[in-house]
Amino acid sequence: MYDTILFLDFDGTITSEETLEGSMQLCIDPSIYEEEKRALNAGKRSLADTLHMAFSMIPVKSMAAILDYVDQVEVRPGFEKLLDVAADLGMPVVVISGGLESYIERKLASYKDKILAFHGVGVDLSGEYIKLKSAYEAEGELVQKTLIMDQYEYRKAISVGDNITDYRMALASDQVFARDTLAVVMEKNKLPFTPWEDFYDVARSISSSK
Repeated sequence: MYDTILFLDFDGTITSEETLEGSMQLCIDPSIYEEEKRALNAGKRSLADTLHMAFSMIPVKSMAAILDYVDQVEVRPGFEKLLDVAADLGMPVVVISGGLESYIERKLASYKDKILAFHGVGVDLSGEYIKLKSAYEAEGELVQKTLIMDQYEYRKAISVGDNITDYRMALASDQVFARDTLAVVMEKNKLPFTPWEDFYDVARSISSSK
């Protein structure tokens, strides 16, 4: 049983941009990408179905280009500082993402000893095109993050996110750090959250609350 766990999103949270979306833009014909995005935004297709369909159009040979692209994306400032503060407080860090496990683990390899676990989407590269595999697909999401949170025993959950895909994780947390779309949704629903710009903000806040 942990006293407190810090749950972090990856895309657009740890990274400075949405790498899952960037991967699709890199590999899919722009007109098809925009068509799929419109269908998603119009509610005609779930996020999970959209991602399955999109990646099924990406050849396996493009995986190298995806990894190279993610290598170039900047990690948001203060990330290592936050990991060190969490370690000092005895607070394990768990990364939960709807992004691909292969590039998450590669991107965060240098921080591996400071992170309890990574959770993301697996890929099947045995065929001609990429197939996504997720053990946590539910309710229209490729990764329903609370299903992963439920695997851990803790008294308090702190979550840090940026997008609507972090909303259920936020609802299941005792303290929420939100920016961008997630902050808008939290505010719209009159739910408490702490705004943040970089991980130095989060580190300062959790340090002062102890």
